[in-house]
Amino acid sequence: MKWISNLFARYWRSVHFLIIFQLSLTFVFGGDQIASRVSGVVVGAFHYPFFMIRNTFVELSRVNQENQRLQQELVEFSTRFSRFEEMERENVRLRAILGFDPPAGYSLVPAKVISIAGDLVPTAAIINCGLNDSVEVDQPLINEQGLIGRVVTVASDVATVQLLTDPAHRVAVRIANSRDMGIAKFKPSQGMILDNVPVQANIKEGDLVVSSGLGGIYPPGLVVGTVVSVSRSEEEPFCDVHLETAADFNSLEELFILGMDEP
Repeated sequence: MKWISNLFARYWRSVHFLIIFQLSLTFVFGGDQIASRVSGVVVGAFHYPFFMIRNTFVELSRVNQENQRLQQELVEFSTRFSRFEEMERENVRLRAILGFDPPAGYSLVPAKVISIAGDLVPTAAIINCGLNDSVEVDQPLINEQGLIGRVVTVASDVATVQLLTDPAHRVAVRIANSRDMGIAKFKPSQGMILDNVPVQANIKEGDLVVSSGLGGIYPPGLVVGTVVSVSRSEEEPFCDVHLETAADFNSLEELFILGMDEP
Protein backbone atom coordinates (compact mmCIF):
# COMPACT_ATOMS: atom_id res chain seq x y z
CA MET A 1 0.00 0.00 0.00
CA LYS A 2 3.01 2.31 0.14
CA TRP A 3 2.76 3.10 -3.57
CA ILE A 4 -0.75 4.52 -3.07
CA SER A 5 0.51 6.93 -0.42
CA ASN A 6 3.38 8.00 -2.68
CA LEU A 7 0.98 8.55 -5.59
CA PHE A 8 -1.35 10.78 -3.57
CA ALA A 9 1.57 12.72 -2.13
CA ARG A 10 2.94 13.29 -5.64
CA TYR A 11 -0.24 14.46 -7.40
CA TRP A 12 -2.21 15.94 -4.48
CA ARG A 13 -1.55 19.59 -5.37
CA SER A 14 -2.54 19.11 -9.02
CA VAL A 15 -5.73 17.28 -8.14
CA HIS A 16 -6.59 19.85 -5.50
CA PHE A 17 -6.13 22.71 -8.00
CA LEU A 18 -8.30 21.04 -10.67
CA ILE A 19 -11.11 20.39 -8.22
CA ILE A 20 -11.14 24.01 -7.01
CA PHE A 21 -10.97 25.29 -10.58
CA GLN A 22 -13.90 23.10 -11.69
CA LEU A 23 -16.02 24.16 -8.76
CA SER A 24 -15.26 27.82 -9.41
CA LEU A 25 -16.44 27.57 -13.04
CA THR A 26 -19.58 25.77 -11.99
CA PHE A 27 -20.51 28.33 -9.37
CA VAL A 28 -19.77 31.27 -11.68
CA PHE A 29 -21.52 30.11 -14.87
CA GLY A 30 -24.13 27.64 -13.57
CA GLY A 31 -27.18 27.99 -11.44
CA ASP A 32 -27.41 27.18 -7.81
CA GLN A 33 -29.04 23.81 -8.47
CA ILE A 34 -26.41 22.76 -10.98
CA ALA A 35 -23.67 23.99 -8.71
CA SER A 36 -25.06 21.99 -5.82
CA ARG A 37 -25.29 18.79 -7.88
CA VAL A 38 -21.88 19.20 -9.40
CA SER A 39 -20.42 20.01 -6.02
CA GLY A 40 -21.94 16.86 -4.54
CA VAL A 41 -20.61 14.71 -7.37
CA VAL A 42 -17.14 16.19 -7.22
CA VAL A 43 -16.93 15.95 -3.45
CA GLY A 44 -18.19 12.36 -3.58
CA ALA A 45 -15.67 11.47 -6.26
CA PHE A 46 -12.97 13.16 -4.24
CA HIS A 47 -13.78 11.22 -1.08
CA TYR A 48 -14.35 7.83 -2.74
CA PRO A 49 -10.66 6.82 -3.13
CA PHE A 50 -10.02 7.74 0.49
CA PHE A 51 -13.06 5.75 1.55
CA MET A 52 -11.79 2.72 -0.37
CA ILE A 53 -8.29 3.11 1.03
CA ARG A 54 -9.68 3.34 4.55
CA ASN A 55 -11.77 0.19 4.03
CA THR A 56 -8.74 -1.60 2.58
CA PHE A 57 -6.60 -0.72 5.59
CA VAL A 58 -9.38 -1.81 7.96
CA GLU A 59 -9.69 -5.14 6.13
CA LEU A 60 -5.92 -5.66 6.09
CA SER A 61 -5.79 -4.95 9.82
CA ARG A 62 -8.58 -7.46 10.46
CA VAL A 63 -6.86 -10.11 8.32
CA ASN A 64 -3.54 -9.47 10.07
CA GLN A 65 -5.14 -9.86 13.50
CA GLU A 66 -6.85 -13.06 12.37
CA ASN A 67 -3.55 -14.38 11.01
CA GLN A 68 -1.79 -13.65 14.31
CA ARG A 69 -4.57 -15.40 16.22
CA LEU A 70 -4.33 -18.49 13.99
CA GLN A 71 -0.54 -18.57 14.32
CA GLN A 72 -0.84 -18.43 18.11
CA GLU A 73 -3.40 -21.25 18.08
CA LEU A 74 -1.08 -23.30 15.85
CA VAL A 75 1.85 -22.83 18.26
CA GLU A 76 -0.35 -23.80 21.23
CA PHE A 77 -1.63 -26.88 19.41
CA SER A 78 1.89 -27.92 18.40
CA THR A 79 3.06 -27.56 22.01
CA ARG A 80 0.16 -29.62 23.35
CA PHE A 81 0.76 -32.29 20.69
CA SER A 82 4.48 -32.51 21.57
CA ARG A 83 3.61 -32.92 25.26
CA PHE A 84 1.11 -35.63 24.38
CA GLU A 85 3.71 -37.53 22.33
CA GLU A 86 6.23 -37.31 25.19
CA MET A 87 3.61 -38.61 27.63
CA GLU A 88 2.91 -41.53 25.29
CA ARG A 89 6.62 -42.40 25.10
CA GLU A 90 6.92 -42.16 28.88
CA ASN A 91 3.89 -44.43 29.33
CA VAL A 92 5.52 -47.06 27.09
CA ARG A 93 8.72 -46.91 29.15
CA LEU A 94 6.84 -47.08 32.45
CA ARG A 95 4.77 -50.07 31.30
CA ALA A 96 8.00 -51.89 30.46
CA ILE A 97 9.51 -50.93 33.81
CA LEU A 98 6.47 -52.08 35.79
CA GLY A 99 6.85 -55.55 34.29
CA PHE A 100 10.51 -55.78 35.31
CA ASP A 101 11.57 -57.89 38.31
CA PRO A 102 14.90 -57.39 40.15
CA PRO A 103 17.38 -60.24 40.62
CA ALA A 104 16.86 -62.39 43.71
CA GLY A 105 18.19 -60.71 46.85
CA TYR A 106 18.01 -57.20 45.41
CA SER A 107 15.50 -54.36 45.51
CA LEU A 108 15.04 -51.59 42.97
CA VAL A 109 15.68 -47.92 43.74
CA PRO A 110 14.30 -45.77 40.90
CA ALA A 111 16.56 -43.02 39.57
CA LYS A 112 16.39 -40.49 36.77
CA VAL A 113 19.28 -39.38 34.58
CA ILE A 114 19.84 -35.64 34.88
CA SER A 115 23.11 -35.33 32.96
CA ILE A 116 25.27 -37.32 30.52
CA ALA A 117 29.03 -37.01 30.01
CA GLY A 118 31.06 -38.16 27.02
CA ASP A 119 32.06 -36.99 23.57
CA LEU A 120 30.98 -39.29 20.76
CA VAL A 121 29.79 -42.01 23.15
CA PRO A 122 28.28 -41.51 26.64
CA THR A 123 30.71 -42.66 29.33
CA ALA A 124 29.12 -41.37 32.56
CA ALA A 125 25.78 -40.18 33.88
CA ILE A 126 24.55 -38.14 36.82
CA ILE A 127 21.42 -39.45 38.55
CA ASN A 128 19.04 -37.73 40.98
CA CYS A 129 19.70 -40.10 43.90
CA GLY A 130 22.44 -39.99 46.51
CA LEU A 131 23.34 -40.61 50.12
CA ASN A 132 19.89 -39.48 51.23
CA ASP A 133 18.48 -42.39 49.22
CA SER A 134 20.99 -44.91 50.66
CA VAL A 135 22.95 -45.03 47.41
CA GLU A 136 26.44 -46.51 47.76
CA VAL A 137 29.55 -46.76 45.61
CA ASP A 138 29.71 -49.86 43.36
CA GLN A 139 25.95 -50.44 43.33
CA PRO A 140 24.88 -51.70 39.88
CA LEU A 141 22.41 -49.82 37.69
CA ILE A 142 20.05 -51.36 35.17
CA ASN A 143 16.99 -50.47 33.16
CA GLU A 144 14.33 -52.61 31.54
CA GLN A 145 16.73 -53.37 28.68
CA GLY A 146 19.77 -54.53 30.60
CA LEU A 147 22.93 -53.58 32.48
CA ILE A 148 23.89 -49.88 32.51
CA GLY A 149 26.88 -49.52 34.83
CA ARG A 150 27.84 -48.88 38.44
CA VAL A 151 27.89 -46.02 40.95
CA VAL A 152 31.38 -44.49 41.32
CA THR A 153 30.78 -41.35 43.41
CA VAL A 154 27.94 -40.31 45.73
CA ALA A 155 26.84 -36.93 47.10
CA SER A 156 23.82 -36.03 49.21
CA ASP A 157 21.25 -35.91 46.41
CA VAL A 158 23.11 -37.07 43.30
CA ALA A 159 25.49 -39.82 42.21
CA THR A 160 27.82 -40.45 39.29
CA VAL A 161 27.47 -43.62 37.24
CA GLN A 162 30.23 -45.23 35.20
CA LEU A 163 28.57 -46.62 32.09
CA LEU A 164 29.41 -49.85 30.28
CA THR A 165 30.50 -47.68 27.36
CA ASP A 166 33.36 -46.16 29.38
CA PRO A 167 36.58 -47.67 27.91
CA ALA A 168 37.92 -48.07 31.47
CA HIS A 169 34.96 -50.24 32.50
CA ARG A 170 35.12 -54.05 32.63
CA VAL A 171 32.45 -56.63 33.45
CA ALA A 172 32.84 -60.40 33.74
CA VAL A 173 30.29 -62.13 31.50
CA ARG A 174 29.27 -65.51 30.16
CA ILE A 175 27.45 -66.76 27.10
CA ALA A 176 23.95 -67.65 28.27
CA ASN A 177 23.72 -70.88 26.22
CA SER A 178 27.23 -72.32 26.28
CA ARG A 179 28.28 -70.81 29.65
CA ASP A 180 31.63 -69.82 28.12
CA MET A 181 33.11 -66.83 29.90
CA GLY A 182 34.84 -63.61 28.92
CA ILE A 183 35.34 -59.94 29.76
CA ALA A 184 33.09 -57.32 28.15
CA LYS A 185 34.66 -53.92 27.51
CA PHE A 186 34.16 -50.99 25.18
CA LYS A 187 36.69 -49.76 22.63
CA PRO A 188 35.91 -46.48 20.82
CA SER A 189 37.26 -47.88 17.55
CA GLN A 190 35.46 -51.24 17.79
CA GLY A 191 32.48 -50.86 20.07
CA MET A 192 31.62 -53.45 22.73
CA ILE A 193 33.84 -56.53 22.54
CA LEU A 194 34.50 -59.74 24.49
CA ASP A 195 38.04 -60.43 25.63
CA ASN A 196 39.51 -63.77 26.73
CA VAL A 197 37.00 -65.99 24.92
CA PRO A 198 38.87 -69.20 23.93
CA VAL A 199 38.97 -69.99 20.24
CA GLN A 200 37.31 -73.35 20.92
CA ALA A 201 34.39 -71.72 22.77
CA ASN A 202 30.90 -72.60 21.57
CA ILE A 203 29.86 -69.06 20.68
CA LYS A 204 27.97 -67.79 17.66
CA GLU A 205 26.16 -64.76 16.32
CA GLY A 206 22.91 -64.07 18.15
CA ASP A 207 24.02 -65.55 21.49
CA LEU A 208 22.88 -63.68 24.59
CA VAL A 209 25.64 -62.38 26.89
CA VAL A 210 24.93 -61.90 30.61
CA SER A 211 26.93 -60.94 33.68
CA SER A 212 28.65 -63.90 35.32
CA GLY A 213 28.61 -62.61 38.90
CA LEU A 214 32.40 -62.80 39.21
CA GLY A 215 34.13 -59.72 40.57
CA GLY A 216 31.62 -59.02 43.30
CA ILE A 217 29.90 -55.95 41.80
CA TYR A 218 27.33 -57.25 39.35
CA PRO A 219 24.99 -60.12 40.26
CA PRO A 220 24.80 -62.97 37.73
CA GLY A 221 22.27 -62.98 34.93
CA LEU A 222 22.07 -59.27 34.05
CA VAL A 223 21.72 -58.87 30.29
CA VAL A 224 24.75 -57.15 28.76
CA GLY A 225 24.15 -57.63 25.04
CA THR A 226 24.02 -59.92 22.03
CA VAL A 227 26.85 -61.37 19.94
CA VAL A 228 26.89 -59.75 16.49
CA SER A 229 30.09 -61.26 15.08
CA VAL A 230 32.65 -63.97 15.86
CA SER A 231 35.96 -64.51 14.08
CA ARG A 232 38.62 -67.14 14.78
CA SER A 233 42.21 -67.61 13.75
CA GLU A 234 44.34 -70.73 14.16
CA GLU A 235 47.26 -68.53 15.21
CA GLU A 236 45.33 -66.83 18.02
CA PRO A 237 44.19 -68.45 21.31
CA PHE A 238 41.11 -66.21 21.62
CA CYS A 239 38.14 -65.29 19.44
CA ASP A 240 37.36 -61.80 18.22
CA VAL A 241 33.82 -61.24 19.47
CA HIS A 242 31.72 -58.11 19.01
CA LEU A 243 28.55 -57.32 20.94
CA GLU A 244 25.57 -55.06 20.58
CA THR A 245 24.65 -53.72 24.00
CA ALA A 246 21.14 -54.50 25.21
CA ALA A 247 20.65 -50.96 26.52
CA ASP A 248 20.54 -47.90 24.29
CA PHE A 249 23.09 -45.59 25.90
CA ASN A 250 22.07 -42.65 23.73
CA SER A 251 18.60 -42.45 25.29
CA LEU A 252 19.04 -43.14 29.00
CA GLU A 253 16.26 -41.71 31.17
CA GLU A 254 14.75 -43.91 33.91
CA LEU A 255 17.18 -46.28 35.66
CA PHE A 256 17.18 -48.59 38.66
CA ILE A 257 19.85 -48.91 41.31
CA LEU A 258 20.18 -52.47 42.57
CA GLY A 259 20.19 -52.31 46.35
CA MET A 260 21.06 -55.51 48.18
CA ASP A 261 18.31 -56.67 50.53
CA GLU A 262 19.07 -56.88 54.23
CA PRO A 263 19.67 -60.50 55.37
